[in-house]
Amino acid sequence: MKNSTWRNQVRSIIRLAIWTVPVPFGAFASDKSLFASLSLLLFLILSITMPVTMGRRQRKQGERSDYASLPAVLYGGFVAMFVGIGVLNSLMTQSYWQTYSIRLPLFTLWMIGTLILQTAAAWGVDWWRAHQRQYWYSEFLDPLLYALPLPCSLMGMLLFPAVDDSEVTPSLVIGVIGIIGFGFIIMTVFVLATFAGYFFPPKKAAYTGWERGVRIGRIVVMALAWMVVQQLLFSNDTTVFREYVLQAMPVVQNNPFVFVTPFLFGAVIMIGSIALGNVVMGVCLRYRK
Repeated sequence: MKNSTWRNQVRSIIRLAIWTVPVPFGAFASDKSLFASLSLLLFLILSITMPVTMGRRQRKQGERSDYASLPAVLYGGFVAMFVGIGVLNSLMTQSYWQTYSIRLPLFTLWMIGTLILQTAAAWGVDWWRAHQRQYWYSEFLDPLLYALPLPCSLMGMLLFPAVDDSEVTPSLVIGVIGIIGFGFIIMTVFVLATFAGYFFPPKKAAYTGWERGVRIGRIVVMALAWMVVQQLLFSNDTTVFREYVLQAMPVVQNNPFVFVTPFLFGAVIMIGSIALGNVVMGVCLRYRK
């Protein structure tokens, strides 16, 4: 059964590539600047819409879909897309990209690799959604996976391509710092929304008024803890950002860890905020008893 599942998954990726790659490939192969630009845009659109369309068609025919659900395709697909665009931007800065005989197969391989990554990410999101809230550590892990992958992949996309030492200027440094700051602002929006959405006590739960109030208060504590740490990291009154955060991120170096480092920063702060909120909630509930 497992072998059959794997074969179906491989076939689904092949079918997806057959429907997605040829038209962008043809536009890029024309080697016209306008068509080359449109080929990338077309591929990005098709890489999201085609798995949704093909999966919906299978479900309408009463078949078990080999493609992920719509939320998984959107979330996992865009995360993988941002990673793929960062890699492509890096390839385009290389000298060998100027050679047509190298550029064309590289772009083709990039499209196929991005499709595989998007499909795997979407399947991973569906698997995680089926298993969330099932383990003791879920209230720590689930919020991380809701809040961090999208802003971290977006930040990494902008900071991944390498820059020669001769191209490092004060304006570039300011731009990099601005991107990191903006990325963490987006991350803050996702984190606060996740805290509110994931931890808000459901109406169907049999909580007393005190318990419901304490659980809502826990969200406030977690949000305040996150905001305080963010202020310490990026405040002009401290050098934490310049001496530690910026130094730890391998920006503009073609280093894949530029996608990982912001996630680790955010994960540590989120876990600490959730733990503090749990401690406060536990103390309040015990005090009431």
